[in-house]
Amino acid sequence: MKHVPEVKAFDIILIFTYIIWCVFLSIGYKTEYFEFQFVKKAIGLTGFAPAFLIYGIYSKKLRNNKIFLAWFVIGLIQFIIYLLYSDLPEFSNVKGSVLSPIKGLFFTVIVYRAIRHLYYKIFRRELIITDNRGFVGSRSLEEQRTIGKSDFVFSIIGCLIIIFATIFP
Repeated sequence: MKHVPEVKAFDIILIFTYIIWCVFLSIGYKTEYFEFQFVKKAIGLTGFAPAFLIYGIYSKKLRNNKIFLAWFVIGLIQFIIYLLYSDLPEFSNVKGSVLSPIKGLFFTVIVYRAIRHLYYKIFRRELIITDNRGFVGSRSLEEQRTIGKSDFVFSIIGCLIIIFATIFP
């Protein structure tokens, strides 16, 4: 596996900003500083948005083991919170639990690592997650190769796994 980006100040700031946001949201919920409707919406954004931003835009950074480990630990903590509190009546709704989206980050880092490893075993090259900047047939500067159909297929499979794992209990 080739290109592994180094940890930069932006990465540290992003991780700590996310942690601070989660702590702030938890404290705001516990102290009833925020209305519960706000907390519900914030939980949805806190779960879905980072998961798909990390998978799509920030995925190359997950090649770095330190960055991967940081997001893995944060995701694991959120997953444990989901397991502990999802059955509480205040978090239940018609479709399951309001806390379901916070599973997203954990599944994102796990699925990305698994798909990346599988892709490397099959094709002997690094997976490039296709997004709005890289389409099939375009050139990846980091990997110095053309993005292929297999990159696209693996990217979509990973995305679908994350969506289904996050939405369904």
